[in-house]
Amino acid sequence: MKKFIYLLLSLVLVTPALATVESDATSQGVDVWIHKNMTASQLSATIRDYEIVTAANTITNAECGTTYILNSATEFASTLPAPVAGCSFRFIVSAAPVGTAYTIVTSAGGNLIDGTTVVNGGVIGCVDEDTITFTASAAISGDWVYLISDGTNWFMTGQAFAATGIACTAT
Repeated sequence: MKKFIYLLLSLVLVTPALATVESDATSQGVDVWIHKNMTASQLSATIRDYEIVTAANTITNAECGTTYILNSATEFASTLPAPVAGCSFRFIVSAAPVGTAYTIVTSAGGNLIDGTTVVNGGVIGCVDEDTITFTASAAISGDWVYLISDGTNWFMTGQAFAATGIACTAT
């Protein structure tokens, strides 16, 4: 097992001369620690883009890979760009919606969202939808949705605490 972990780590680390690998084999498994000397610019390059959103947001493809933290007392819509292969976004509820819902909608209303989400332990399916809703008075802080595109559609997965925390609809 140790040899496999060292092999895996050697493939992952681009500059192994800058890293020290330690491990602790126990009867419970193997714990591995990686210590890497990083400059401030290297560290900042590992931090993913995120945006705290407090109002309606029209997203562009230049923002692919961004995590949106939804945080407003007056909820709003986030509009997805046209699908581009490999483009992905994550949406996380920070301030739970109360009066109205947070929505994620496709551009031009195309029914391009497919996937599943886990809500209160059950799975709901979304097929040919154009709106994902973090439902008012049901979604809570920490509920999330992840979307990735194949260039034609948006594929989603997500999780909500309440059974009605996330919903998908076509208009």
